Amino acid sequence: MLGYATRINVPLAQCCAPFPLPRLTVLRLLIASWLLITLLAATPILAITSGSFAQHVISLATALMMAMATRGPEAQIASAAQLLKQFLLIFLLPVVWMTLQIVPMSSLANPIWSATSIALNQPSLQGRISVDTGATLQSLFLYLVNVSLLVSTVIITRDRRMAETILFVLSAVTTLMSVEFLLGRLDLFAGIIPQSGAAKNLFPAAAALAILTNGALVARALERHLHQQNIHNLASPQLWVGVFCGLSGIAVAFAALAALEQHTLVAVTGCGLMVLVFIAAVRRLGFRFWPSALLFLVLAAIASAMVVPHSLSGSLGLVGFVSLPPEAVAPARHLLSDAPTWGNGLGTFRLTSRAYQEFGAALADPPSTAVLMAVEAGRLPSAILAAFAAQFFLVSFRGAVRRGRDSFFAATAAAGVVVVLCESFLDSSLSNPTIQAIVAMMVGVGLAQSVGRTSGANHSAASAHRNTSFILN
Repeated sequence: MLGYATRINVPLAQCCAPFPLPRLTVLRLLIASWLLITLLAATPILAITSGSFAQHVISLATALMMAMATRGPEAQIASAAQLLKQFLLIFLLPVVWMTLQIVPMSSLANPIWSATSIALNQPSLQGRISVDTGATLQSLFLYLVNVSLLVSTVIITRDRRMAETILFVLSAVTTLMSVEFLLGRLDLFAGIIPQSGAAKNLFPAAAALAILTNGALVARALERHLHQQNIHNLASPQLWVGVFCGLSGIAVAFAALAALEQHTLVAVTGCGLMVLVFIAAVRRLGFRFWPSALLFLVLAAIASAMVVPHSLSGSLGLVGFVSLPPEAVAPARHLLSDAPTWGNGLGTFRLTSRAYQEFGAALADPPSTAVLMAVEAGRLPSAILAAFAAQFFLVSFRGAVRRGRDSFFAATAAAGVVVVLCESFLDSSLSNPTIQAIVAMMVGVGLAQSVGRTSGANHSAASAHRNTSFILN
C-alpha cells in the first residue's frame, strides 16, 4: 500500500504546476506577441520615414506590449525577471546619469557654455550639465522605451517557438531593408531612400544585422539536422531550405554593404560571423565556458592590436575611425576636445555643434555613435557603457556555449553585441530609433533563450520527488 501511494503521489507532486492558465492571461501574452511581431514587421517602413514618426510608433507599440506582457503568466514573468536581474545596474545607471545631467549642479556644469549662450540661443543655462534639458528628458524617455522593449521581448520569447518566429521575422525585415537600399539605387526607385538626414545612416547597420540573423538561420538548419536520428541523410528538405534562405539573405546584405562602400564594416561583420563559427566549434569540441571565453578574448585582443593602430589616423582619437571628409568631422573634433568629463547632456549634440559652425550652416550630424556618446554623456560614462556591453556579450556567450540545440539564439545575440559595439565607432547607425529597436529585440531573444526554460521546472520536480520519498519512507 505504501509503494502504491508513492507511485501515485510522486507524479502528483511533479505535475502540480502545469494546470491550464486563465484564458485572459494567455490572451494578454498573445496580444503582446502579435504587437512585437507587428512592430518588427513595420521596421522597413519606419526606416524610410522621419525619425520622430518612428519614435512615436515604437513608443506607443512598446507601451502596449509592456502592459500586456507584464500581466502574462506569472511563471514566465518570474523566469524573465530571474534572467534580467543581473543587468539591473546596467539599466539603472543611464537613468541616474541623465537625471543628474538635468538637475541644477553648477559645480559640474561646463563653464564654456555660459560664454556661448548667445550662439546657442540659450540665455540662461542655470548651471546644469545639460545645455538642453528638454532634449535630455526626451533621450531619457527614449532610453526607457528601449529598455521596456528589451524586457518585453525577453518575457515573450521565453517560449522557444515564439523565439524562432521572432528570429525569422528579424531575418526577413533586415534583409528587406537591405533590398530597400539596393532598390533605391535604381532610377525607377530613386526616391524611396532619403538622401539626407539621419534616416540614411541606418542601412549599414541593417545590412550588418541581416548578415548575422541569416547566419543564425544557417546555424539553426545545421543544428536541427545534426540532432536528427539519421544525420547522414543530406537530402533533407528542411536542411537545404534553411541553408539556402540564410545564404541568400547573407548575399543580399553583403551586396548592400558593398554598395554602401562600407569596407571596414564588412570586416567587422565578418568578425561577427566568426563569433558564430567560434561558438559552434567550441561546442563541437566540448569546451566549457571559461576556457572558451578566455580563448575568444585572447583572439579578440590580438585582432584589436592589429586593427586599432591601423584605423586610427594621427591624433584624431575617436574621429579617426570614421571615413568622412575632414570638413564633415570638424565640429565633432572641436566638440570632443572641449567636452567635459560629464558631457554636455544627452540629445544636445546638434545644439552644441552650432557654436563651432558658421552662421546659417546646417546642423551637424554626429560622425559616429561613440563620438556622440563621448560628447553628450562624457568619456567616463561611455567607457562604463562599453563595459556593460561586454557583460551582455559574456552572458550571451555563456548561454550559447552551455545551451543544447537552441544555442544559435544566444550566439546571434553575442555576435550582434560585438558588431554593434564595433560599428558604434564607424558610423551613427545606433542613434536611429529603428535600429535601436531591432538591436533591443535581437538581444532580448538571445537573453531569453540563453537559459533553458525547463531547467527550473526539472529542479523543482526533483526536489518534490526527494521530499515525497523522504516523507513516505
